[in-house]
Amino acid sequence: MTRHRELLESTELAALFPIFADAEQVIADPVVRNRGTIGGSLCQADPAEDLSAVCTTLNAACVIRGADGERVVTMEEFYRGPYETAVEQSEMLIEVRIPVRPNGSSAYAKVERRAGDWAVTSAGSAVWMDGPRILDARVGLAAVGANTTGIPAISEALRGQEPSEELYARAGALAAESCSPSTDSRGTAEYKRHLADELTQRTLRRAVERVQAGDMGDNGRNE
Repeated sequence: MTRHRELLESTELAALFPIFADAEQVIADPVVRNRGTIGGSLCQADPAEDLSAVCTTLNAACVIRGADGERVVTMEEFYRGPYETAVEQSEMLIEVRIPVRPNGSSAYAKVERRAGDWAVTSAGSAVWMDGPRILDARVGLAAVGANTTGIPAISEALRGQEPSEELYARAGALAAESCSPSTDSRGTAEYKRHLADELTQRTLRRAVERVQAGDMGDNGRNE
């Protein structure tokens, strides 16, 4: 499938989904980006993997092909646990479908111990606007435990609201409440919850700013 380098260099993809450019700039190093693919990243299913959070944020769907034909699963269905996906032994992930919706944009932020490392914590946000109000929003986290995909509570809290610092703070608090990080060599659970809060606020703010600046996709194709 598509290599990291191609995702990073695609101006069309960056225009539709800026979150990809944000994420690809902090993934691994040039050697990995020249050889690794989005399909390989998703199928590795590492809880700290960047593109898993990106695709979850964008509500992507995965097309899996096997001897019995093709099936399409959501990102929530695709991941069955750490390092485990819905792709069976006789199947392959062949396509990632991302819906393009008008008046929307996205952003990604990551804290890492050194450049190109796995995330200590990362967050992706996607926002769609209806005039001055948020029509819909999604947030995806990585490296802070399972069940941090989509976070419906954040979507519900933001729908119909006008962007504000108070609203971003509410979303950040919900992100911290929704994750279940563990203390390890990358940091304490408390520190990771703080990052989930802060990075959620930053990415939501940036996504809204991009919509307001006109940095958004405006057609109905899938990439």
